[in-house]
Amino acid sequence: MEKTQAPNDPFKVRITPAFSVLVGGHRDQRLHRNWYQHGEADLRERHLQQCLTETLSRLYRAADETFQRTEAVYLAQSPRLRLITGVACGTDLIARKVAEQLNIARHLLIPGEEHDSPCGNKAVAHANRAVAMGMQPPIGQKKLTQDTYSLRDDLALTFSDVLVAVWDGQEPYGIESGAGLMVRDAIKRRQCVILLHLDPHFDHPQIKLLNPDRLTDAALTGIKVMGATPAALLSLFDDIGLDDPRIDDWIDRILCPFEAATDANNAENRLFSRIGQQVSVSRFILLWLMWLASKLGLAKTRARPVGLFRWVSGSWLWLRMMLNPPTRSQPLRIIELLQTDVTGELRRHWVVHRMHGFFSGLARLDPKAAIHAITPRVGHNRYDAIRPSSETRKRHPIKEPQFEQMFNWSDEQARVYAERHRDDTWMIYYAAALAVFCAVAGALNFWPSQPDQTPYFWIFWEFVLLNFIVRRVLKSRFKDHHGHWIRFRFIAEQLRYLRLGYPLMVIPEAYATPYWRPRSENDDRVSELESAELWVIQRILIAEGIPQDRKDPVLYEMSRHNKPILEYVQEVLSEHASYYRNSFQTLQRDHHYLHRLAFVLFFLTFVVVTLHFFMHLPWSLVFTAFFPAWGAAIHGILAQNEVVRVSAMSGQVWQQLTTLRDAFALHKQVQNDYALPQTRWMRTQESRELVGAATHILSDANRYWRSLLRHNQADLPG
Repeated sequence: MEKTQAPNDPFKVRITPAFSVLVGGHRDQRLHRNWYQHGEADLRERHLQQCLTETLSRLYRAADETFQRTEAVYLAQSPRLRLITGVACGTDLIARKVAEQLNIARHLLIPGEEHDSPCGNKAVAHANRAVAMGMQPPIGQKKLTQDTYSLRDDLALTFSDVLVAVWDGQEPYGIESGAGLMVRDAIKRRQCVILLHLDPHFDHPQIKLLNPDRLTDAALTGIKVMGATPAALLSLFDDIGLDDPRIDDWIDRILCPFEAATDANNAENRLFSRIGQQVSVSRFILLWLMWLASKLGLAKTRARPVGLFRWVSGSWLWLRMMLNPPTRSQPLRIIELLQTDVTGELRRHWVVHRMHGFFSGLARLDPKAAIHAITPRVGHNRYDAIRPSSETRKRHPIKEPQFEQMFNWSDEQARVYAERHRDDTWMIYYAAALAVFCAVAGALNFWPSQPDQTPYFWIFWEFVLLNFIVRRVLKSRFKDHHGHWIRFRFIAEQLRYLRLGYPLMVIPEAYATPYWRPRSENDDRVSELESAELWVIQRILIAEGIPQDRKDPVLYEMSRHNKPILEYVQEVLSEHASYYRNSFQTLQRDHHYLHRLAFVLFFLTFVVVTLHFFMHLPWSLVFTAFFPAWGAAIHGILAQNEVVRVSAMSGQVWQQLTTLRDAFALHKQVQNDYALPQTRWMRTQESRELVGAATHILSDANRYWRSLLRHNQADLPG
């Protein structure tokens, strides 16, 4: 990713415009057997190449036009148009020729070595980027299994936007060919598929487009559970011409599902704009006084403020929206994610955050932490924790992917909103306890109130505190600080897991999860964006593309770098284990300190209530009302932030990562014991499984954390 504003500004980013098309299909032998030989072979081959050329030209042209009207999200630069394919003869060879003809970058995914295919060496020589996975057939066999090809195809789908598949549909009852399985897997992802169907009765391929309205949850469940037949897959497609506007609809669904949110005049944007323009009572009166002063010549000329009726109706709308905040649409969330600027929020919240840290340190009886909380925070690049260290960087096999800017952006945004959410929780609960103290002070006529007089001083401050609590809760929920925290943290963590498995192409599940679904609306089906965050992280991965060797500008031979990759993964796991250990210990310490403070408060209350049986204590309300309220506030803060459960989760993840790190050390020793060329892919597979286990542990922790805190928005103290 690249920056578009100040070079060190972590709050402003744009996505690099990139569009990748995967072309897959049958090899030469099957093309000849099932299609070429049923007519004039040379003519049919020319027709296939011409059809593929026209199809790819149509897709790239549509993508380029789409990028030109989406500057709100994408960088203002030429889009990266790519073609992803393999090195086999047949469909892959035709696709490479077409890409060269169209001057499109070629990215190749090779399941074995580059020389395994007769076309391999030449294909790599003319490619822009290639990854040779180094797969080897099982012992005693000469050919790779379909499972290994399916792994390559699954990765190719993850790095692509559209699948153009050359498929004859001539399968047994179940799908067995690689092309058919690729089409099936793309459908399960709700990925755009253009099918060049090879009917032996026609000299031209039949162009079919996947119908998005038929990709319902029920249809996908049927494919996943019961499998698919060729007829079942073909029933999801429609015959089209290349001028069909439904192709443009698919491109819009892929590249700009946020376009509706860029219209300032749509109902949602008008609603939020109207709420944002609403002013308070004091501001409304001040604006009118300033306008009257300008009319009398006492001040500079000002525009006439809104009328009383419009202000009252706006206030009523504001109150309704604050009590029941509208759920932002996913297209609007994409715009908010990429355009949110929290620098103003940081300036306004600077004092409150340091007060929170200072008093929290005092509550834990830790004066050093209290003093440290009020000092300026030193910037820290947390991406350093997931990149190779200076000692192993020279041995690291791949060129550093451009994830740093996006990771630091999402991590910093998540930190800001997390602090805001925790500070709001702290202030709300402590303000509730102080409101009880004001009520007690008023009842006991504490200074400056006088006996036998109405304690207006304490009534005023109780009103201020209650007003503060209500306004803080309503504004926090409306501005969705909690939701922003959860979403930005999800993006940062997914990028962390992606960087961990990127050298071995172990891609987290979120990067292959569908981000949209068809929805019924007025007896019609429309496409609904389900997750703005999934769309963002998938665009980041596609913009980066397949891994690139640090030394070779084209070919990255993945299975030849097992040892340095293991060293890198061990480093990252050690850092993550240390992080979760520190998190576990810090949360445990905070919980013990706050729990003891609450216990002391309730114990003092018990002592005073007991003494009250034997003597009259005029000030006992301080202990019997305020101290329990203070203790309840502490418990409310602990419960709202799920301190106990998050602490337990951190301890569990720490133990799991420590065990896995030790397993990596043992695996590294075993690899050294049988370091034979014939077993290179076997060792790569084992390393991929271990990295997959690490990613699974971290993903499960993130999923559990999200489930704990998803509904813990700012709320009134109970």
